[in-house]
Amino acid sequence: MASLKRKEYMYSFVEGGWNTVWAKTIRGARKLAVEKWKEHNDLTVDETSVHIATKEGMQAAMSLFW
Repeated sequence: MASLKRKEYMYSFVEGGWNTVWAKTIRGARKLAVEKWKEHNDLTVDETSVHIATKEGMQAAMSLFW
């Protein structure tokens, strides 16, 4: 059985903004994202927004900073 490779996943916060996490599966990405931000009461991960990051998606998200 081949092992799963880690992929970069993007996600949004309910309050606005976005971030990324590296995981093997979308389920794992959701879990990691929620765990990463659980201490921040002002940020809530929108678990329905988690998806594999693409070059185009990253460029569009980063354009918010340019």
